[in-house]
Amino acid sequence: DLACTTYRQLGYKAAMANLSDIAAMGGIPRFVLIALAVTSRQSPHDVEALYAGVTAACRTAGAAVVGGDTSASRAGLFLSLAVLGEAPPKDVLRRSTARPGDHLYVTGTLGDAQAGLELLRRRKKQSGEGKGEGGMGYLIRRHLMPTARLIEGRMLAEGRLASAAIDLSDGLAGDVRHICEESRVGCLIDARRLPLSAALIAYARAGRRDPLAYALCGGEDYELLFTVPPAKVPRVEGLIRRRLLRATPIGSITPAGRGLR
Repeated sequence: DLACTTYRQLGYKAAMANLSDIAAMGGIPRFVLIALAVTSRQSPHDVEALYAGVTAACRTAGAAVVGGDTSASRAGLFLSLAVLGEAPPKDVLRRSTARPGDHLYVTGTLGDAQAGLELLRRRKKQSGEGKGEGGMGYLIRRHLMPTARLIEGRMLAEGRLASAAIDLSDGLAGDVRHICEESRVGCLIDARRLPLSAALIAYARAGRRDPLAYALCGGEDYELLFTVPPAKVPRVEGLIRRRLLRATPIGSITPAGRGLR
């Protein structure tokens, strides 16, 4: 929604969303292609700001924008990015290789981006009022300026620590289903262990809502959900203790017949 998103933020988020797909496979992003169609409502400055956002995100990831296509649109702004990445075949993280008994982990905190979107929509309705919401700025940044977990993805892949992985673009409840369906397994998630930020808890309580609903169903956090074989759990826990990996165990992979619980 361009009423509450700048063109630079739009470009940045579009890049990070695609870089996150590379992170989820343990890859290294290399090249970015941009397909852009603009209307008469976008000025040259708007287009430059959009490209600046894309470039800023790619710079942090070490990827280069190498081309694409730009054209005119009569209907609306259209932006599509493709990111090319690489990884040794033995290190690639997939969705189809989780096994019963694997431990389920997630990086970062969950549900922040959905709360940030709600705050942006509220401010839009209030014509910019309510800007002094303190820690709520963190939630808005999590929505507008997400981070692709590329370092974490490489760490899990290079050490062969994860058996499967996916990035959380549709929300935990939706994305864990992708792993379970592709791997033909079930899962058991402990809702008490889902990592929630203090800002999200405060926001949800202020609205008399359950923060777990945001963690389960909120999308666009772009954290990594990954599974770890029992033999690799001590190494992962060691990385977490040494603060080299910010991740939380949230459950386990079960046989398919037990479903998703």
